[in-house]
Amino acid sequence: MKGEELNQLYKDCMDFWGINRQIRMMQEECAELIIAGSHFLRKRKTGYDELVEELADAQLMINQIKTFVGEDNVNKMIDKKSDYIKEKLEERKAQVK
Repeated sequence: MKGEELNQLYKDCMDFWGINRQIRMMQEECAELIIAGSHFLRKRKTGYDELVEELADAQLMINQIKTFVGEDNVNKMIDKKSDYIKEKLEERKAQVK
């Protein structure tokens, strides 16, 4: 699935299950992602695959919540945060030189 079909799926999930349940699911998926990150860093045999799977699960839930709060609002905040990160990275790089 791509594009508009995926966006419709996210909206349908939000309409069917509601914001409270989907936020809880997002929390659970983010917690599982944290654990997968730990498993990856500890070099578990399945760590990479687990990390990829949990990234996908968390991203699916995040995308659903974005349909509720408005993707434009999230993108504006991403732009703002990205500018901040870029500034901090440039500062740190300058300190290393």
